[in-house]
Order: sequence, then structure tokens, then C-alpha cells
Amino acid sequence: MTLYSIVVVEDDVKVRAHLVSMINACVSLDLKEDVGTCVAARRALKEHKPDVLLVDLGLPDGSGIDIIRVIDQLRLDTEALVVTDFNDEHHVFQALQAGAKGYISKHDNSQKITDAIGQMMSGGAPISPVIARLMLTRFQPAEAKQQSKELELLTERELSILSYVSRGFTAKEISEMLEVSYYTVTTHVKNIYRKLKVNSRAEALFEAIQLGLITPG
Repeated sequence: MTLYSIVVVEDDVKVRAHLVSMINACVSLDLKEDVGTCVAARRALKEHKPDVLLVDLGLPDGSGIDIIRVIDQLRLDTEALVVTDFNDEHHVFQALQAGAKGYISKHDNSQKITDAIGQMMSGGAPISPVIARLMLTRFQPAEAKQQSKELELLTERELSILSYVSRGFTAKEISEMLEVSYYTVTTHVKNIYRKLKVNSRAEALFEAIQLGLITPG
């Protein structure tokens, strides 16, 4: 029988205790540490190099998505399974893009966490039904048509500016490179936000990646 080492990251004390009790009762899982913050999670990953990271997304000092990214940063052979209250599209796709192999809702009483871990370590992708429905809706043909329509709304200049934004350039730097006024660049950025229906740079980049306007990295 294969024994998998595991680190649990959950700030809710009662939830964490429940997860720990289930893991300790499973003979195929070896709990290395359970923590409740991003800082402690980074240390635990570096120290234990676990097979499994069980992680919540809403932590007091940051996002569990950043902890998932640490796996690649440390070049660990660790599989991440999200267990969270966040069931919206933004968090789901951010987590999956960061490298999560499964996404379980805390409200999903049909999914036993230890079984989900076993499924993931066997090559599966455990996902709660509510999350699966969200993903299916996201990629239905009607949605794809709407995405194409939105993509056409962006002008060539707006796409160019979006590309610079994705690479971390400020509006002032973009204006200098394109030899246009700072006001012109900020106006284009506001138009991009409006057309993508977002309110911040991070949301714009996330939506642009989903629409295929830019590629990650």
C-alpha cells in the first residue's frame, strides 16, 4: 500500500480539526503538519515536501492560490487539492491555472476528502458537482459565441496596450513606447476594462487569458 504524506492548510480551526481527524483515520495518509496561514504553509511545504497539499483559498494573510504556485517555485512533486468555500468562476480557474489537480466545495457532503485525495493521486481530478457545472457552463457553445463577440470589440490599439499591460508596463511607460499621451493610454485601459466587464488590472488579465487575448507569462 502506498503511503502519501500530506500538509493541510486551513485557517478555520474546526474545519481543520475535522480534516485532520479524517486524514489520521486513513491508513494510506501520513499527516506531516496542519497550518492556518500562508507563511506557515510556505515553510511546511519547504520542510516536508509532501505528496499532497490540501489547501483552502481564503487565508488570513493571503490566498491559497499563491501557496499552490509555491509548489512549482520550489520544484516539488506535490499534488494540490483545493477545499474551499469559494465556488465562483474567478477562484476556480485561478486555482486550476496555478496547478490545482482538484477542487472540492466545503459544502459538498457527497465528496469524502480522503477518497478525493486517493482519486487525485491515482491520476483523477476530483471536482464537486457544483464546480463541474460551473466549468461546463463556462465552455458551452453559447458562451464561446459571447467570448468571440467580446474579443471583436477590442481594437488593434487596445489589444496592443493590453499586451503591454500583461507584461507589467505602467501607463506612463506604455505612452512613451507608443509615443502617445498618458491620457490616451489611460483612456484605452478604461475602455478595455469596460469591454471585458472588469474593474482592475488583475481581473482584466485573468479575463483576457480566458478569452485567449493574451497567454500566461
